[in-house]
Amino acid sequence: MVKRPDGIVRIFSRGALLWECRNLFVNAGLPALANLMAGVTAGQYALAVGFGSGATAPTVNDTDLGAAPKYYNAVGAHTFPNSGSVQFNYALSATADYGALGTTVQEVGLFANGSAAAMPAAIGTANPSWAATTAEVIGNLIVDSNGNIQRCTTAGTSGTTAPAWAAALNATTTDGTAVWTLVALHTAPAPMLAHAVVPAFVFNGAATYQGTWTFTF
Repeated sequence: MVKRPDGIVRIFSRGALLWECRNLFVNAGLPALANLMAGVTAGQYALAVGFGSGATAPTVNDTDLGAAPKYYNAVGAHTFPNSGSVQFNYALSATADYGALGTTVQEVGLFANGSAAAMPAAIGTANPSWAATTAEVIGNLIVDSNGNIQRCTTAGTSGTTAPAWAAALNATTTDGTAVWTLVALHTAPAPMLAHAVVPAFVFNGAATYQGTWTFTF
């Protein structure tokens, strides 16, 4: 039997270690891990961390997070703690990850870039759909007709008919006297490399949650 790589996930808030555990490397991610170890980086490298609301224990056949809402964000810098390990940094930012607001996070997943998905992205949300002639204040979040999450960045009243929504991250849409900015796309990365269940916490934007994901080969 071939031994799977080891992995450990850590979560920090305000610099304090909140939790750590070993993760499970899943079957769908093993070819991408092989490419990583072989130095074949084109099309196969750790791209994103996903934050989901599922609490079911991971299995080797998982291909995505277990339950919506799901929020995916790009991994940060990587380091090499020793000759046999690579460590990826990730975060949920209090000032940027608007698409994750209100999510009860109970699982995390690490993904490669097989689908070349743009980040950040979100699937499933408690935010309302667009509504006509509605007073909007800065910070309000809605789901547009494309399934993307838009954030009000100029207060005003929405129009009588839905606008043609911008489809690129950080692009704006004028809607009556309000302006929206696209903050999360309705898409998901693939394949999943590793999966772990974490103690539940609600991401409310009051603090940035940071973490590390370490592979040991």
